[in-house]
Amino acid sequence: MKFDFSAQFLRVNPPETNFGDAWESLCYTLLDAELNDPSLIRLRPPDKGVDILHRSARRAFQCKSNEQGAFGTMSSTESVKSLKRGVGEREALGWNSYVLATNANYTGSAYTTIRETATELGLDDDQLDLFGPEHWDKLCVRHTDLIADRFDYRIPVPKPRVVKAFENQRYYPNYVSQYSDQVQKSDLVVRITNNRTAAVLEVPFSPDLTVKHLVDVVKDVLGVSLDWTNYHDLGTSAGPSIALTLDQKKQTFKTKIGDLNLGPDQEMQFWITLVWRDQRRDDGGDASGHMHFELLRHRMEFKTTDRDALSYGERKARTIERSEEIIETMLWNGARTLKSTNAG
Repeated sequence: MKFDFSAQFLRVNPPETNFGDAWESLCYTLLDAELNDPSLIRLRPPDKGVDILHRSARRAFQCKSNEQGAFGTMSSTESVKSLKRGVGEREALGWNSYVLATNANYTGSAYTTIRETATELGLDDDQLDLFGPEHWDKLCVRHTDLIADRFDYRIPVPKPRVVKAFENQRYYPNYVSQYSDQVQKSDLVVRITNNRTAAVLEVPFSPDLTVKHLVDVVKDVLGVSLDWTNYHDLGTSAGPSIALTLDQKKQTFKTKIGDLNLGPDQEMQFWITLVWRDQRRDDGGDASGHMHFELLRHRMEFKTTDRDALSYGERKARTIERSEEIIETMLWNGARTLKSTNAG
């Protein structure tokens, strides 16, 4: 996903006083922009099991959140309570369909419990929808300018973490010592965005080091692996290719950062291109071995598919979709780890 809806990045702006309020406010803002309908209203206390009501469509929204965002999971307990309360207010509010708007996905058992409860309460299957983080991510992409100030995706990278990155990338100790001295003596901070997520790194660096050095640091800090991934059901594979760009132009690895003449507000971009093959690679790892595969396996793109049932173009599209999810999850995991380390 392009956006992360965790408490680490979603701001609590007044008049909101807690993370749950901030999530509800974001949902309302996105729905308001998407629907452009004055009949969309946000309900205030007392709690009626409905946070947002789209009166003309007779649709009720209940917002539920987990501070871990998509890296966490939703239980059914509070959602079931809200659903029961919402059904009790159904006639008074005049809704016909009910939506649970969440920043994390439900566990399998929670999903089953919610569906069974809805049936017991007299709702048909098509009267209950679960809009998870993927849904809200798409709306954020469509309305980025509108909601940009609700997030703080800036992540300062401490100088010791830059030095650690050189060590992790297996530079010889004498080079690590040399680069460490150069970084410590420099006041330069390079802002690095990427083409896969909204995260922005602020990397202390030396103008005497090169683009290659900076790529290695960013790759390590964000936990980016260049290993290829095999998708056995599709009989395909994919892997990332990385570069660093400035003003949409790829920079050569040998170029010194100081020679780029970066302005105070100028950003470089860590650019990740996905390359795919219509066959498995002997040196590729299986997708199920990805550290966050459990977060991804229930998504539509990862449902087991018969290779022979898909055309060449469909296999390519499915392979790229899966690989994008893996890369974006990898990047957010690195960003969240760094942010939490800074907070600690």
